[in-house]
Amino acid sequence: MTNPSAEQAPSSPGFWRPMWTDTLASWREMVASKSVVDNLLSGLTVAFVALPLNLALAIACGLPASVGLVTGAVTGTIAALFGGSRLQVTGPEVALVPLTFEILQRHGVAGLLCATFLCGVLQILIGLARVGRLIHAIPVSVIGGFMAAVGLLVFNSQIPRLLGLSSEIRLVASMPGTSWHGQVDVAAVGIGVLVMAATVLLPKLHRRLPGGLLGLAVAVVAVGALGLSTASVGPITAELPTLSLPPFHGVNLIALFPEAIALALLASIDSLLAAVAIDAQSNAPRHSSDQELLAQGVANVASSLIGGMPVAGAIVRSSAAVQCGATTRLAALTQSVTLLGLLFLARPLVEQLPLAGLAGILLVVGYRLINWRQVRFMWKVSRFEAVVFVMTAASIVVSDFVGGVLMGLVLSLVHFAHMQRRVDVSLVTAASDEPGEVPRLLDRLSHRSKAGTPYSAVVRVEGPIFFASHTGLQSLTEGGPLPRHLVFDLAGVPLIDFTGIEAFRALLVRLKTCGTNALLCRASENVTARLSESGLLKHVVDHRVYPTVAEALASLGDAPVSLDPGAADRSSAAPSPLLHPRRTARAS
Repeated sequence: MTNPSAEQAPSSPGFWRPMWTDTLASWREMVASKSVVDNLLSGLTVAFVALPLNLALAIACGLPASVGLVTGAVTGTIAALFGGSRLQVTGPEVALVPLTFEILQRHGVAGLLCATFLCGVLQILIGLARVGRLIHAIPVSVIGGFMAAVGLLVFNSQIPRLLGLSSEIRLVASMPGTSWHGQVDVAAVGIGVLVMAATVLLPKLHRRLPGGLLGLAVAVVAVGALGLSTASVGPITAELPTLSLPPFHGVNLIALFPEAIALALLASIDSLLAAVAIDAQSNAPRHSSDQELLAQGVANVASSLIGGMPVAGAIVRSSAAVQCGATTRLAALTQSVTLLGLLFLARPLVEQLPLAGLAGILLVVGYRLINWRQVRFMWKVSRFEAVVFVMTAASIVVSDFVGGVLMGLVLSLVHFAHMQRRVDVSLVTAASDEPGEVPRLLDRLSHRSKAGTPYSAVVRVEGPIFFASHTGLQSLTEGGPLPRHLVFDLAGVPLIDFTGIEAFRALLVRLKTCGTNALLCRASENVTARLSESGLLKHVVDHRVYPTVAEALASLGDAPVSLDPGAADRSSAAPSPLLHPRRTARAS
């Protein structure tokens, strides 16, 4: 599927029709004979990867295990058919576990259903507003910190399950001193380690081997053969869900709404990050961010109507699908249908799965979410970005997801301003794109120079002129004597903000006071518009921006009159310095 947002302006009325046309075309691809078998096998394999994950995620959130399977089946079907990414698998996701658990503890099951419904509605609105493309503007350091925080929070919630501690101890942070040492279940630890080893090692033998599922199967056999007593999933209900609206009347919506916003942002970011990753791993057409958000929103609304849990695009399952040869929507659709079948056909086996084994799978997933190699590379290349990575993760763990991501974005903006704080102001004798004309004009005008006062000079300004760099303009008054006419070449200025405009205005006023006429040339269309709107052009010759340096210098052949009648006397009384040739000034 092509990405219409990359080809059409946001206001284009033809955006939605091509999107649905591409979706219909992708449905036809599902039944293409040459790819049906490969995608069916891929979907079946991913279902066995998703089965233990969905069970573990539901239990980690404090919900019945069956909720994870039903939610994955229903929402996965919706997203598989209508999502903006053909190969994305949707369902319960690790990144949503901490916030889902927190909402459940604060507002109960009714509050979680309401939050999931609101999350879906907000995602639909975000998709309709077509702001999904903004995901590409989030720095890698913030994204990496976000994923690392999710991994750390998974460790916080699953280590007690791996150790076989009582269900009252839900988090590492709540483990009481050293008294928990005597409560450790050695059998549970052994089962967890066995499943973790199978999850890591078996796929290395063959990429299609569902290591986690095979490890759980061995664990179930070992528990039964050795007569071990360890916590398991327990009884689950196998029945089709019924549709009903969440009970909004019994929920404090004012207290719940901020958490619903956080859930929507988290689910959206997680889904789009997964879609971007799948684009990089496969040869499928680039995803449509806005369509993906719409589908995820509908999936979350549907989840709330069937008593499910929040969902998002799942990077682990999606990557598994790609690695197993998925090329169409059929793979994700097969995964969802298979999950529902397993709930009814394999319920007795599912009930015997040990919780320590499910925790082992989640711990492996959580560890993989922390990109250690990326952190080391950041530390070598840009230590400040490594700090942003760590601070984002730490802020999320200590506070919440939204606050942590905002912290990372603010730090990234500070870093960007720091990197862009330099503006180069240099005296030149020629413009690189006008090598012949400019030297001739400068040479002709030099005959008009008076003793100690050059007649004209060209100054090139390079870099953005904004709040962090505007002090670099002051260098023009720190050198030799000012000329009678000073041409500013602004071709290298990509932007100018209000602070930069005011600094430029102050400079032009000072130059006029010192008897120097300013001319502007080669500014971009956007910069020219900002200068005109701010009234700054009234301080320069002809109140305009010349298209080339040559035209600006040629206009001086008529010896324009100074803009300030008394400037000549002040100039002769107090000559001002000018930046020396070949000397570059930078903002501190």
